[in-house]
Amino acid sequence: MTATPLAELLAGVPSLNRPDQPFTYSVEGQTIVGTWDIVKATSLYPTEVTHIDRDYRLEVELDEGEHQFDVEDEEHTTRASLDGDGLHAEKSLFKGKEKKKEFSFEFGGVNKTEEGIGVAPVVYSFDTDKIKQPLFGYLEQHGWERKKGFFRRLFS
Repeated sequence: MTATPLAELLAGVPSLNRPDQPFTYSVEGQTIVGTWDIVKATSLYPTEVTHIDRDYRLEVELDEGEHQFDVEDEEHTTRASLDGDGLHAEKSLFKGKEKKKEFSFEFGGVNKTEEGIGVAPVVYSFDTDKIKQPLFGYLEQHGWERKKGFFRRLFS
């Protein structure tokens, strides 16, 4: 199969975006970027306020000469709470290669999310396969292959 030329491949990336998906794809130069605002919520308990913000970014670099792509994951999490003992904050960053699936259900009083204010718990799920599979399928369908790292070369 002949690989689709880079310019044509990149021009088709916006067609992968769907209104029912929690993530989007865009093109930055010769890199395809997937972004997912996993959760942004504030819980207002009777004695504590907790804020959580989690974002995920997938960068797919394309090698036009080899018709291969390489992947890097990036995840940012910020969590802060204010209670009788003061302010507590933590921030984490992951950058590398990851495969992750999780589900979170947090109880609380009043919760404020991007959808509004309510008394329902903050619930969210995250699965890297959901954002990767449509994009990788698109690339492979157009004749591009995932670049083989050390372990992929060793076990293929």
